[in-house]
Amino acid sequence: MSQQALVLSELGTPLILRSRPIPKPKENQILLKIIAVGLNPHDQKIRDHGLIIKPDYLPYITGNDLAGVVEDVGPGVTAFKPGDRVFAQSQQSHTNEPDEGGLQQYALVPADLAAPVPPSLSLDDAATLPTAAMAAFVALFDPEGLGLPAPYDDLEKRKSFNYGQRSLLVIGGGSNCGRLAIQFARLAGFGTIVALAGKAAPEKEAELKALGATHVVDRNAPDAAEQCRAIAGGDGFLYALDTVNFGPRAHTLSVSLLSGREKGTLATLLPSSGGVDESAVPEGTKAVGYNVRFSRGSGYLHRELGQQFWRHFPAWLEAGEVRPLRYRVISGLDEKAVNETLDAYRNGGSITKTNVHPNESSASF
Repeated sequence: MSQQALVLSELGTPLILRSRPIPKPKENQILLKIIAVGLNPHDQKIRDHGLIIKPDYLPYITGNDLAGVVEDVGPGVTAFKPGDRVFAQSQQSHTNEPDEGGLQQYALVPADLAAPVPPSLSLDDAATLPTAAMAAFVALFDPEGLGLPAPYDDLEKRKSFNYGQRSLLVIGGGSNCGRLAIQFARLAGFGTIVALAGKAAPEKEAELKALGATHVVDRNAPDAAEQCRAIAGGDGFLYALDTVNFGPRAHTLSVSLLSGREKGTLATLLPSSGGVDESAVPEGTKAVGYNVRFSRGSGYLHRELGQQFWRHFPAWLEAGEVRPLRYRVISGLDEKAVNETLDAYRNGGSITKTNVHPNESSASF
């Protein structure tokens, strides 16, 4: 049996509709009929530049945020059965298995890195979450990132960290990953959560505070750095997460906002080529040093943490501790509409999270 898929055949070219076989699940795999797959900025970077994939991965099927209905299960899978509503993060960029890509009608998913969709969420709600949530979670709680005690850790471990007296700075707090990082930080118990974000309207500040930010600082304000330091007590932050900056010297501002009295740590979701411009960091403020850690938000690369995340994530969603993102929908595997959405990411536009419905007939959105 065959299915339809949007395929990247050559870097820098549009995704093209193609036919390919429907796979059979193997051990520890489930086959999902994809109802909704969420697009992310890195899908554009994969299409245009091959970000996070190798040249021999082509042809490639992008789309990492999967939500659908179980069609079949592989040998040994007992946690799911046909008909279950499930969401997961595609691992194709690590496994080079096109059958795991999201922009097709059916995809394979590792059973231990998937979870049932909570009853209160639609499959579209669920498809807004996997990649952004996993990226934020790894950056906060894995040693590759900030290495903080996780919300599911032993109570004594979390109490000894004294979360209530701690501060976190989220650069790019208004991004999808930033919004989820704020919610996870609130869930963990941070006493102070500062969102550095563009405040286009007063309602955005109110939204970020509703998610858990205790302070919202306009990144475009001329004294934004001074405001952040004042909130941190005049020094800086021991813990910071940069969700948005990318490219040469991208994390210089973030580093400048780390503590000068103790060695602070910055976790980043995007690498910075060229390192940090030390000349732009106020002289003498980082004599104790600092850490910059690039964390890769994948349950496949952080298997134990990924398994714990998917075990607990549905309950946090059902309890309202974490909220899904806003979204719009593309009906069907519409080449034009999907490529135009990726073009908009490339052109720097402010894009509402977009879900594709591979098993619907194509229609304008």
